[in-house]
Amino acid sequence: MTRSRLSAAALAVLPLAFVLALFAMRASSLPFWQSFNLDPDYYYLLNGLRIVEGLAPTDIAHPGTPVQVLIAAIIKAMHPLKDTAATVDAVLATPEQTLLAATTVIYVLVGAALWWMGRSLFLTTGALMPALLAQSAPMLSRIIPKFALHPKPEPFLVIAAALLIGALAPLVRARSPDDHGGDNRSAADLSAALAGIAIALGVACKVHFVVLGVVPLLLLDRRRFLIYVGIGAVALLVFVAPALPSWDIWTDWISRMALHSGAYGEGNAAVIDTAKYPRAVLKLFASKLIFSATILGGLALLVAYFRLRRRGLMEQDKFARLLVGILLAQVLVVLSVAKQPAAHYMVPALMLTGPALAALWSLSRPLMRPPAHKRLWLGIGAALVLVQTPQMVRQNIELRGWTKEQMAIDLGARYPGCAKVYFDAASAMSYAFQRGDMNALARYSPKLAPQFPSDEYTWFTNDHTYWKHGLMQWLRPVELKGLLEQYGCAVFRGTQPWTVLPRAREQIPGFSFDDRCETGEETLFTKGVRCDGSRVVTSP
Repeated sequence: MTRSRLSAAALAVLPLAFVLALFAMRASSLPFWQSFNLDPDYYYLLNGLRIVEGLAPTDIAHPGTPVQVLIAAIIKAMHPLKDTAATVDAVLATPEQTLLAATTVIYVLVGAALWWMGRSLFLTTGALMPALLAQSAPMLSRIIPKFALHPKPEPFLVIAAALLIGALAPLVRARSPDDHGGDNRSAADLSAALAGIAIALGVACKVHFVVLGVVPLLLLDRRRFLIYVGIGAVALLVFVAPALPSWDIWTDWISRMALHSGAYGEGNAAVIDTAKYPRAVLKLFASKLIFSATILGGLALLVAYFRLRRRGLMEQDKFARLLVGILLAQVLVVLSVAKQPAAHYMVPALMLTGPALAALWSLSRPLMRPPAHKRLWLGIGAALVLVQTPQMVRQNIELRGWTKEQMAIDLGARYPGCAKVYFDAASAMSYAFQRGDMNALARYSPKLAPQFPSDEYTWFTNDHTYWKHGLMQWLRPVELKGLLEQYGCAVFRGTQPWTVLPRAREQIPGFSFDDRCETGEETLFTKGVRCDGSRVVTSP
C-alpha cells in the first residue's frame, strides 16, 4: 500500500472509531423514551413533524432549527408515498424508528465532518499527527459522546466545529493574511465563506456557539472578513428560516436568559449573580482536566513563541494566530455558560481541544529536534488513548446499566388496575410524548391520547419553558383526589422524587405515600398498593 493510501486510511480511523462508539452507546441506551434520553429527543421529533406539516417549530430555545429540519427531511424520506396526514400517523405510531433513522444519519455526518477536518489539516501540515490530534477532540471528554448520541444540537455542534477548523486550515498554510494570489486567492475566499457557514450552522443549533466566531479573525484580511461575515449572516438566515414565524418565542426566552442572574431566566433582574458566577467559572475549568491543561499549555507556548519571534529566533507560524483564536473562544464559551453551567453547553469549547493540540504540535516543532518532537507527541497521543479509551468503555457500561435498571419494572404488569402517574422525568413513552408535545404546543395530543392506556397520567411537578406544573392526561387537567377515588391505588414514577410530595400536598393536605422503592435513577412511590404489588389493607 502506498504512503498516500496509508495516510488516507489513517485519517479514517478516529472518525470511524467515534461513529462506532456512538452506535454502541446508542444500542446500550435504547429506547429513546427513557428518562435520560427523552429530553429533547421527543421534543425535536415532534417539532420536526410540525415542519413536515408546513408549520413552524415551536421548541426554538437553542434554537436548534437545523436538527428539526433534518428530522423533517428524514421523515419525508421514510414515507415518500404517504400524504401529510398519513405521515403524521405513521410517525406517532412508530416514533423510535424515526429517531433511529435520524441518529444514524447524524452519526454518519459527524464522522464525515471529523474526517474532512483531519484531511484539511493533513494537507496543510503534511503530517498525520496534527490531523489525528484534531480528530481526537470528541473523544477527549465524556460529555461529547454522551450528548452526541441524540438527535439534538450537540452532534451538530461537533459537525460545525469540525467544519470550522477544516475551513480555516488552508489559511494557516499562508505566510500572511494577504499572501494569496491566483488560485490561492480563490481558495482563501472559499475558506472564509465556509468558515462563515460553519459558524452560522453552530449558532442556528445553539446560540452560544457565536463566540467561536472569534477563531478565524486573526487569519482573515479585510476582504475575507467581509466574505466571512456576509456569507455567515446569509447562511444563518437560511438555517433558521423555518422557525422565523415562532421567533417571538425565542426572543422572549433569550431576553429572560440574558437579563436574569440565575439559570434559564431565573433569579434576580441582573446579568449575573456576582456571588455565584466566579465559582461557577472556576468549577468549569477545574472539572475539565484535558481541556484546562491544553489551555495552559497553549498560553505557555504562545508566550514562548512571541518572545522568540521578537528576537528573530523563530519563523512565523500561522498556527499561533489560530491558537489565539481557539483559546479566546474556549474562555468565552466558559464565561457565556457559567450562569447555567450544564456540562453539555461546553461542547463547542471542548471540540476545540483537539485542534488546539494540533496547533501546539506545530508551534513546538521548531523548539525541539525532530526525533524528540516526534517522541513527545507520540507519547502524548498514546497517553490520551490510554486515558480516554477506558473512559468511553465505562460510559457504555454505565448506559447499559441504567437501561437494565430502569427497564426492570413493568408498571402495567406489577400494578394492574392502578393509575400510573409519571412525574418529571419518567421512563414511559406516554410521558416522553406528552412532554414532547407540550414543546410542540400540544398539537398532537388528540391523536396520541387513544394510543395509550387510559390509566396513564403525567404530572409535571416543575414549571417548564412553555407550560406550568400540573397533573394531567394529555390536554385534560386531573385532580389527585378524583384519580385515587377512581382507581383505589396509584404508582408514581420519576427521577425527581423531592418534587412530587409537595405537589400532592398542595391538592390533598397531609397526603403521604404508602411505599417507596428505587429502579435505577428513578423512584417509585405508591398509594393504596405496596412496591411488590400487594394492596394496602385499610382499617374500616
